[in-house]
Amino acid sequence: MKVLLVDDSKAARFAMGKLLKDQGLEVETAASGEEALDKIATEDIDIVFMDQSMPGMGGIAATTAITSNEKTSHIPVVLCTGNEGDKLEEMAREAGAIGVLTKPPQAEKLQAMLASINVETIPEVEEETEKEPAAVETAPAIDMDAIMAQVDTLLQAVREEVTTVEQKLAQELSQLASTSEARLQPLHDSLKKMDERIAAQVKEQMSMDAGNHRIQLEALRQQVETGLDDIKEQETRLREDLVEDVNAKMDDLLNERLAELKDGVKDTENSVIASIKEMEKKVSSLQGSLLMKSALISIISAAAAFGAAYFLLK
Repeated sequence: MKVLLVDDSKAARFAMGKLLKDQGLEVETAASGEEALDKIATEDIDIVFMDQSMPGMGGIAATTAITSNEKTSHIPVVLCTGNEGDKLEEMAREAGAIGVLTKPPQAEKLQAMLASINVETIPEVEEETEKEPAAVETAPAIDMDAIMAQVDTLLQAVREEVTTVEQKLAQELSQLASTSEARLQPLHDSLKKMDERIAAQVKEQMSMDAGNHRIQLEALRQQVETGLDDIKEQETRLREDLVEDVNAKMDDLLNERLAELKDGVKDTENSVIASIKEMEKKVSSLQGSLLMKSALISIISAAAAFGAAYFLLK
């Protein structure tokens, strides 16, 4: 039975591969989901142990690609992960995996996972059990404590070596710094003198720039004053032109009003003269009427006096 072990960690592939080989399985390895798909397409793979977290194509995506393909959907896929949880198991089932195996795997759990697969997939173990039952031995368990102790010893040695290297580097750097300081002192002196020259030149340049700025500001001030004088002259001319224009318009308006007033006075004068003539006519007729009335009264008075005198004389 050929097993494809997919994991981007070389150490994880070594540990898991040893457990699988101890179960009498032939192990092929792949470092990524893409490489796993290529091997499944070109080789006869019976079962896949897929790491869940990998750069590029992750384990869930690679499992989905295997189980959704008609040509590879018969291959059982076990998802291997360092994280446990119902959510991950649900994702594994949705992707088509037959189960989830926690890393680092234990031999008992691995055997239980293999037992959940059809027994025909591990014929080598069955044949050995039937033919030589007394010779069958349980796969030796990995002594993780011993391995960790060796790893700690190795790490301690590496730490001591690193410390030694760091001390040597510190000493060499200190010596190099002292030597470099002595060698670089003339350069420091030259740089200091250069800095002083540059500072003097900058100060001189700033002084010259300040003088130039004052000259430019004075010229600008004169230009502004000239502009203000021009504006004042233009304002005076505008005022004079405006006054002349207003005076001319006032004269025209007064002449128009005087002409209208003269016409009105003339019309009024004519109307008054006509009224006076009409009144004169009325007065003349009235005077004639009064004279006739006076004469009549005089005649009546004379007649009355004559009558009175007649009666008296009679």
